[in-house]
Amino acid sequence: MKVPAIPSATAVLAVWWSVLAGCASAQPASDDHANHEQPGKELVVFLSAEAHNISSSGSTETLNEDAWFAADIVLALTRDRFRLFGEYLLTTEEHDLERFQLGYELVPNTLIWLGRYHQPASAWNTEHHHGRYLQTSVTRPSVELWEDEQGIVPQHIAGLLVDSRRPLGESAGLQVSVGAGLGPRIEEGKLEAFDLVDPHESGRHVSWTARLAYLPDYAGQSSFGLVAAHHRIPVVDGSIVNLPQTTEVQQDVYGAFINWYADQWKVVAVVYDIRIDLRGPGTSRREHFVAGYLEADRQLPNGFTAFGRIEDSGNARNSTYLAGNYPDFELRRFIAGLRWDVRPRHAITLELARGETIRARQNEVRLQWSAAVP
Repeated sequence: MKVPAIPSATAVLAVWWSVLAGCASAQPASDDHANHEQPGKELVVFLSAEAHNISSSGSTETLNEDAWFAADIVLALTRDRFRLFGEYLLTTEEHDLERFQLGYELVPNTLIWLGRYHQPASAWNTEHHHGRYLQTSVTRPSVELWEDEQGIVPQHIAGLLVDSRRPLGESAGLQVSVGAGLGPRIEEGKLEAFDLVDPHESGRHVSWTARLAYLPDYAGQSSFGLVAAHHRIPVVDGSIVNLPQTTEVQQDVYGAFINWYADQWKVVAVVYDIRIDLRGPGTSRREHFVAGYLEADRQLPNGFTAFGRIEDSGNARNSTYLAGNYPDFELRRFIAGLRWDVRPRHAITLELARGETIRARQNEVRLQWSAAVP
């Protein structure tokens, strides 16, 4: 659990904004960027409160996602071609500077970012960040969990990110995102992402991530695409339970996704091919499994939305790495629920779930209020 001091994060934000303001004042205006000449600022706070009951046939670990209250503060600043984006999460379980990025727009709709960002090879987290209000369901798919929530795939990278959207034909488009930067370490058996406020970079390696998406309507929300990522993750304390001699975990992720919006329907379908290579003195083990999910949302009258999701992880049960270090990873899961947008930017969501982990079966009932302010 990350617990950097809040004043330190605020100081970092202030320093970066002063750099942004100074650079922007020295940047000449361009005809290609006339729409960005005026400075802009957007501050949104995503709030959520949750009550839940989880019954399990065995012991399970409490996740940060189970926090009864969360406030996610998102700040976006624009000045000429320069951008600054920050996200700070405060919950009853943790507080952390989740994202902090300084960006520069090379040409319209092509940005170079430097900082800590969400890696683009995650289909879910590219669309939904830590603010619960932005997703229909209360919970996210198990394979998409954050590092400090029993996540098995690195989600935060600190380094360089290039993101570009280009028109394709008369109405379609293409989005390309490529990132490279310091990835996580494994400490106490779990992924530990690079922390900008309290950095511990010793032994970290560069992670590579990429996303290619086809947009059938350039101005629409639907997209279809491929993702890929390569991570070399050092183990700093010999905490791979079933193979304690492991000093490095190499992980490769290849995936395909569909985000489809049509009339009152939204469908998200994702499949990942995950390859894990455990390395160390006298140790070498390769594992491979497939994880995916399908979620369908249907808008109903009077502000209601019904949703359901199926998750399946193929042969992940046979993974020695997951069995020892992630026994609560959901091998299979089914959820169903109803969201009610009771008023603008305020929603109440009921979610029922039944899941199976490596060591237990569990049932969940969750009731959540979420909002975006202002």
